[in-house]
Order: sequence, then structure tokens, then C-alpha cells
Amino acid sequence: MAQGHKHFFHVVNWLSRKFFASRLSYSHIQAFIYNNSLRKLSNLVYVQWDIWRGNINTTTKPYILILETTNVCNLKCPFCLTGKGISGGREVRHMGFDQAKAIIDDVADTVYMLQMYTWGEPLLNKDSLKVIEYAKQKNLYVMLSTNATAMTPAYNQRLINAGIDYITVAIDGGSDATYKVYRRGGNYSKVLGNVKNILELKKLSGVTTPFVEWQFIVFRHNEHEVDSTEQMAYQIGINKFTPLPAYTEDEDWLPLSPKYRAEIFNPERLTKCVRPWSHLNVRADGGVASCCYEFFKKDDFGELGKSRFSEVWNNAAFQESRKLIIQHRRGKKLDDSQSICHDCLETGMRPSFLEADQMDDKSVQLVMLETSSMNVKNKETA
Repeated sequence: MAQGHKHFFHVVNWLSRKFFASRLSYSHIQAFIYNNSLRKLSNLVYVQWDIWRGNINTTTKPYILILETTNVCNLKCPFCLTGKGISGGREVRHMGFDQAKAIIDDVADTVYMLQMYTWGEPLLNKDSLKVIEYAKQKNLYVMLSTNATAMTPAYNQRLINAGIDYITVAIDGGSDATYKVYRRGGNYSKVLGNVKNILELKKLSGVTTPFVEWQFIVFRHNEHEVDSTEQMAYQIGINKFTPLPAYTEDEDWLPLSPKYRAEIFNPERLTKCVRPWSHLNVRADGGVASCCYEFFKKDDFGELGKSRFSEVWNNAAFQESRKLIIQHRRGKKLDDSQSICHDCLETGMRPSFLEADQMDDKSVQLVMLETSSMNVKNKETA
């Protein structure tokens, strides 16, 4: 059975990178099958129609909701902006349940899937379980990505009871020596034990969810462990193992094997970007981001709480983004624009990463001090 899973998902991973705008997740397929409705299907069809026609003022709504329930993290991963201590001009905070509920209510009739993560560790937010439970009541497929450090047996059982559909555990190594090189502050034995525990609890509970994916970011220091880790993952009951190419321009970190190297330029096949029509990305402070790669507050397209969803979804920023994408897709010269999407389309670089690399050391030190102070505040109130 393990070998069957391995070969099946190898094919899925290859097809998604070859033909789709981003890494195709098995969760998307499950959400479409199990969390569908006539209203959702109708909206999905009209979204695709708007994209094909190049409509920048849309009457449709998003079908995927990305909700950053926190931008706090307990690890210091060196290529993650949060791990670097950069705040991006935002308050470092957890999103409260009432705020999350209001956002879900705005789009629940058209959304298939709720992704509860972006630039933080979702299990650090004490309201995450309540958000999962509420989203399930609204017939949403719920997935989250976690570094698995905050899991406990009791919390794992509550996750299962809440009805979580899909969990991605981010573990980049098959031993403590390789794991801790990137996941700084984590403990390999602990996270592996936490993952084994939720798999065992799922088995004891007699349920098929959550579907558990092991995500392994491949660097030079850990690429020799990919095959052995994949074999071990399937042996312990992991549903899907995904070796994910690292996105970094630091040559010393890049794997030697070509199959594990990301395309630094045009990494997301930008001509096929549909996010300003299909995705609603809400940061922990209520800011509406262009996509999950946008990090800095100044690049937000609006803010829920200060504005209603209906006022944001077709505002000037969203329409500008859609216009630029259509121009790029049709091979036309892009209009001059201050939108974050302009540089993304022009350079092929993921938004925010290039700007963060250009920040001087003094700026980074200042935001690290700011973030450290706010993290202490959040821990005291969590």
C-alpha cells in the first residue's frame, strides 16, 4: 500500500508542477468532491468565465479562503520572513474567533476550502480549534500546515474531534542533525513523536481524517535523506509525502540534484495566475493580501473590519491586479503600476521576497526587536 501511495503522489506532484499554476494539492480534489453545492459550483463556473473573458470587475466571489489565524511562529527558519523576525509593518498577533467567523460568513456560500495558515504557526492560536469547528459547520473543507511543535496527545485528539480534513506537517529532514539546520528551535524527535501520535489516534478513533501530508523542503544538507525519509513516512501511516524544492537564491543551500531545484524565475507559472478572482487571502491583522506570497502591509488590497468584503473585492486594487494579469497573459505591455502584482509579473519573482532581501541589516534588526517585544505580549495574552 505504501508503495502505491508513493507512486500515485509522485505522478500528482509531477502533473501539478508541469501543467498547473501552483502545486496541486490532493486537498483541492477532496474539497471539490465532498464540500460542493450547486451555489459553489455555479460560482466556480462563473469565476472561470470571468477569467477567460478578462473581466476585472467581477460579480463572482472567491472559492478558496486563506485565513492567517496568526503571524506568530516559535521557530526561526532562515528563509522565512517571519523566522527572520521581520514584521512587514504589521502588528504581530493572533486572529480572534469573532473576526475569523465574520470573514467566513462573508464567503461561506461559495468557498470550498479554508486554508488556516500563511506566515505563522496556526496551532499557537488558542482559537484555531473553534475556527475549525465553525468552518466545518459551514460545509468548508479545512486544512492547515504546521511545524508540529505545539502538538500534544490531548490537542491532537481535539483536532480530530473538530473535524479537520487535512494537515500538512513541515519536517525538513530524516534525522535531528539535518532537521535542525533549517527548522531552528525545533526538536526532531518531538515533532516526529507528535506526528506518530495523531496518526495513531486517527487509527484508534476509526476515522479517515485528517489526511496527513509530510512536506519536506529539500536543501543540499538534507537531499540525501529524501528517499529514506519518504519510505519511513509511509511506514508510519503518512498519507502523502511531498519533497518540495527550496525557494532560495543562496547557492550553498540549493540541492545538487536537478529534480529538487525550484525555478527561481517564473516559479508559479505566472501566466496562469488566477488568485485575484479565486482566492481571498486575509492576514492576521485583517489585511487583504493579493496572494499568499504577499507579506508587507503596504501592499495590502484592503482591510476587512475597516471595510466590508463587498467593498474590498472589486476595489481599485483588485481591479488593477486583474487588469495586469490579463495584459500579461495576452502578451501586452504592462501598464505602469504600483501594484505588487506588477513586479511579480515583470520579474517572475515571488512577491515580497526580493524586497526582503534588499532590506539593510539595520532595518532587519529594528523589526526583530519589534517582533520580539510583540511576541512576548502575545504569549502573555494567548
